[in-house]
This record gives sequence, structure tokens and C-alpha cells, in this order.
Amino acid sequence: MVKAGLKEKLKDAIKQYGIESLEAYHISLMLSIEIDKIYHKNTIQSYYNDSFEALIKYIQINDINPSEVRWNHYAIKKGYLSSQTMGYIYGQGFNKLCKEIRKKLK
Repeated sequence: MVKAGLKEKLKDAIKQYGIESLEAYHISLMLSIEIDKIYHKNTIQSYYNDSFEALIKYIQINDINPSEVRWNHYAIKKGYLSSQTMGYIYGQGFNKLCKEIRKKLK
């Protein structure tokens, strides 16, 4: 949806200024930056979601919250985000995230 809107902006700029114009080139650069931001955000969110689901399963299977060190070893092997990154994205730290997960599982 967002990409379609950005594509339309580029088409409009080309119609208005011409395909070889400096204005259309600048607009295409700005749209490229917007696309990169959207892609980066979606990529990080995807990694976080996968890591979050894995953390839930880890807690369910082991019936214990992993320490940050233990999670980091597990995350490296499986390709998940580190405890520091997950805690940062969560906004309250990794241990608080684990406590909230266990609270919701009960």
C-alpha cells in the first residue's frame, strides 16, 4: 500500500518534470530514502516478532525465564535478537519482558 503511494508520487513527478529532470531525480532519491526506512522498520519488527515468539516458547518449554546470557547463547544459535536488543525494543528491559510473558501465560 505504502509502496504504491510512493510509486504514484514518482510517476507524478516524472509527468510534471520529465524523466531526465533534476527535480524528478531529487524526488526519486527522497522516495528511495522513505522506502529504505519502511523496509528497515519492517525488517526489525519481523526479527522482533520471531524472537518474541521464540522467547514465549522457550519459557513455556523450560518453565523458567532465561537469563540474558542463556538467551543470548540460544539466540545466536537460532538467529534471534539478543536480550539487549529485545529489551530495548520492548522498552523496559529483557527481564521485565520475560516476567510479563510468564504473567500472561499463567
